[in-house]
Amino acid sequence: MVRFKGVSAQSGIFSKLFILLGAAFLFTMLALFSWTVLIGGNSTETGSLKILQLFQSVGMFVVPPLVLAYFCSEKPFAYLQLDRKINWSNAAFVMLIMLLAIPFINLLSDLNQQMVLPKAFSGIENWMKVSEEQSAQLTENFLNVHNLQGLLFNIFLVALLPALGEELFFRGALQTIFKDWRGAIVAVWMTAAIFSAIHFQFYGFVPRMLLGAFFGYILIWSENLWLTIIAHFCNNVITVIFYYLKNNGYQTINIDTIGTGNTLWAGCASGLLVIIGIIILKKRLQNQNSDI
Repeated sequence: MVRFKGVSAQSGIFSKLFILLGAAFLFTMLALFSWTVLIGGNSTETGSLKILQLFQSVGMFVVPPLVLAYFCSEKPFAYLQLDRKINWSNAAFVMLIMLLAIPFINLLSDLNQQMVLPKAFSGIENWMKVSEEQSAQLTENFLNVHNLQGLLFNIFLVALLPALGEELFFRGALQTIFKDWRGAIVAVWMTAAIFSAIHFQFYGFVPRMLLGAFFGYILIWSENLWLTIIAHFCNNVITVIFYYLKNNGYQTINIDTIGTGNTLWAGCASGLLVIIGIIILKKRLQNQNSDI
């Protein structure tokens, strides 16, 4: 009987990338085929697009890292750094940083949106703006729900599933490949840049890349992917819940503008607090790892 588990453990970067990207292509095509069969493939209704998002998230991000880990290690969960228990005090500290970071992220996004390309690239700039507007409209449609069932499904689809899938793919798989190739620091920033670019939201590229780098460093310091999944989930679920409250008539602050305009001070204070928090988190995680 042929054994495939761990067969590619000693393979180089290109072989591992081939396995990861090949699996992503294969299972994404399978997801699209499944959606076409079940839905018909021509529907643009929000409900059917949510089902497509569900299938694509599983096929593109969740399954491929598991395939890579199976072929590259005798212990797939250890390869993806999913084999450690969650330290809930660390998880709470990470979630606190994510909450404190909201005004700072908004400030960075506001600065990023002021980007203007040279006139020679006006066609590219127009395409970027149209792409950004379409993406924002689709997000608005997804988040526009008016009952508890819709909220819970959005928490699963928009917050939990992307946090799990994207962290498995980018930090668990891709960053691990790059780390073995060029070391931890290069791996963190290469993965963060790809993570941001793959969203095709160009006017949020810088803050998303920095967020991806933060997730990457959490994994380097903690060696525990569950912690980055929690951080990512926290970032996503805040948006889902605030949009639900806003769409259902609750009086809430505008979470998208805190830290900009008249509240610029909040963005600057947030940035300072986040930097302090990251320094404390780094020492905390590294000290705990040295004690293991």
